[in-house]
Parts: sequence; C-alpha cells; structure tokens
Amino acid sequence: MKYLCLLILVFYALELKAQDNYEIQVYGSETVEKGKTMFELHSNYTLNGSKTVTSGELPTNHVVHETVEITHGWTTWFETGFYIFNSIGDAGRTAYVGSHIRPRVAAPSSWNWPVGVSISTEFGFQKAAFSANTSTLEIRPIVDKKWNKLYVSLNPTLEKSFKGPIKTVDLPFHQMLKGVTM
Repeated sequence: MKYLCLLILVFYALELKAQDNYEIQVYGSETVEKGKTMFELHSNYTLNGSKTVTSGELPTNHVVHETVEITHGWTTWFETGFYIFNSIGDAGRTAYVGSHIRPRVAAPSSWNWPVGVSISTEFGFQKAAFSANTSTLEIRPIVDKKWNKLYVSLNPTLEKSFKGPIKTVDLPFHQMLKGVTM
C-alpha cells in the first residue's frame, strides 16, 4: 500500500508543475462549521517562473503570492469562501491580483456515505497583468477518504474562462489528485 501511494505521488508530482500560481489548496469534503468564520493566509513562492512580460502578463520568477481566504459556514452542509489574491514581485512591486467567491455544498454526514463528497463552484476576477483569462469559473467536485493515518482527496476541476484567450471548458488532469497525506 505504501509503495502504491508513493507511485501515485511520483506520477502526479510530474504533473503538478503546471499548477496555477494561486491554486495551492487541497480541499477536503467537510465544510466550515455552521455559524463559524475561518481566516486563512495561503503563501507560495515561484522559484523558477517566467522572467519577462509575456502577452501583457508580468513575470512570475521569484514572486511571492499571498492569498487571504475568509470562509463562513452558513449551515452544516453549506459554506461560502472569499479570496483576495496579492502578488509581491521583484524590486518591491506589490499588487492586488483579483478576487474569487466560492460557495460549496457537502453531502451531510447523516447520509453515512463511504466517502466524503462536496462540490465547490468558484467564480473569479483576475487582472490581465496576472492572468490573460480575467473572468473565470471553476466547478470542483471533491471526494475524500480517511483510512487510519492515510488521507486521500481528489479535487478534479472543470474550468471555464468567460473573458480571455481560453474561452473553453478545460479539465486539467494535473489537478485530479491534489492531496495525499499520511
């Protein structure tokens, strides 16, 4: 079992290089508790990115991305998340990148399903200097399971751009398995 998990991680690690600059979270199926609000700061650093302005997009090399996430649980099975994306570039260049809103529903635990299941719908705006696709929609089914110390979460993503060069629906397989922890 351990070797199978290792093999899966190695296989998908090759694909994770294509992961989006601000997409760093692996979602579990559970929603935030009813009446509670969660504040998170997601930070990542692009060690080896683009070094020149390409098609109007700023370089990503050695850039820090800071994302503020605020999520509120409205019921035991429904939450809404709001993201504020920021970029800290070279020479002290800082900028607001854009925002997303993410409503999510989950199968209630009272249904006693063998796996956790939820679906997230994320609509967002990004400035053209950071993404050529400035208005986007993601639909992300989430399926997860815990076996003792092993936790597996599948987060495939259907993406649609409403404004930008990629106005098609895309299923990036590199996001199919985003999180395996032991």
